[in-house]
Amino acid sequence: MNNLEKWRLILGKFSKQNLNMDLSQDNLVVEMLLDSVYDSEYSNGKGMYGRESSGVIVIKNLKNVQRILDQDIVNKIATDAFETYGMYEIIADDNYLKNAKADIDLLQNLIMYKEYTKEEDRSKIKYKIRQIANEIKKELMMEIDLSKVGTINKSSSSKYNRSKVIDVKKTIEKNIRNYIKEEEKLYVEDIYFYPNKAKNKPADIVLVVDCSGSMVKSLIYVAIVSSIFYNISDIDINIVLFDTRIVNLSEIKDDPINILLDVQLGGGTDIASALAYSRNLIKRPDKTIFMIITDLFSEETSMLKEFQEVKNTGVKTLVFTGIEEDSNSYYNSNFAKRLVKIGIPVEGVTVKELANYIKGALK
Repeated sequence: MNNLEKWRLILGKFSKQNLNMDLSQDNLVVEMLLDSVYDSEYSNGKGMYGRESSGVIVIKNLKNVQRILDQDIVNKIATDAFETYGMYEIIADDNYLKNAKADIDLLQNLIMYKEYTKEEDRSKIKYKIRQIANEIKKELMMEIDLSKVGTINKSSSSKYNRSKVIDVKKTIEKNIRNYIKEEEKLYVEDIYFYPNKAKNKPADIVLVVDCSGSMVKSLIYVAIVSSIFYNISDIDINIVLFDTRIVNLSEIKDDPINILLDVQLGGGTDIASALAYSRNLIKRPDKTIFMIITDLFSEETSMLKEFQEVKNTGVKTLVFTGIEEDSNSYYNSNFAKRLVKIGIPVEGVTVKELANYIKGALK
């Protein structure tokens, strides 16, 4: 594609006359996609394409350019379509889910926009959410050595390598479908390991997580990290989610990754109320780590009062302003300084650092 063709695509079909050029058949297909997305800037996505919604038209056009454009470019256009122009049908499209890069950014978008899709599409979106979250979890577990956290707990097991001890019975049961009678061989796809049991009664952990829209990536990482430690025996991890509402997940009986499947992100934030509520979960102050993940944007007078009340219990209190890949996050830095003055540390952390904070509490 020469520079003149690129400018024609950038400027749109109405530049055809001034540029005095026609596009190749492939580039006409690309132009059709660009028009279906970015012409929404002028039409609000209405009335341009007959009875079909703009999102459905874009899905068709995205498929048509798969063989022409680099996949990263296709993904960027698709992301613009639903993030900027509200064409939410795209995130439920099988072709998009198959080809989009399965990373934290896709996971974040699926969680943020799943409620805007049709009810019948949400099951496959939730399947993709779980799939990506588990992949991130497996990658993180390879970086964190849990083999020395405690003794082996043989009351349950999972296919994640939390220890060196294989649950032979469960491994055979889960792979028996792969037994080839003619060869008399069992082909093993998944190996199940016993999780570790803490050697001593560890510190209790209270995780209080801001679920306002700006904190969604931190919520994802909290759910994944909690999932890693959740089934280790005798560890008491309490999870409280909040925006202007408060949801106590302390009695959750399954993988905390399930949080991501049904969480509804809010707009406002009431940190003071979340602190007042979560303070009641502190049963052994001298053996509890109280972690709150928030950007600290809330009403400051009541928030400072409640932080002081938490600290007065004697619990070890940590404030994480966000969980990012590089520990950099946007937060209320002026209020953070007030917390530091009363002895509460405030910092941004990476997902690995958060995992190591929890791991350190188990030793």
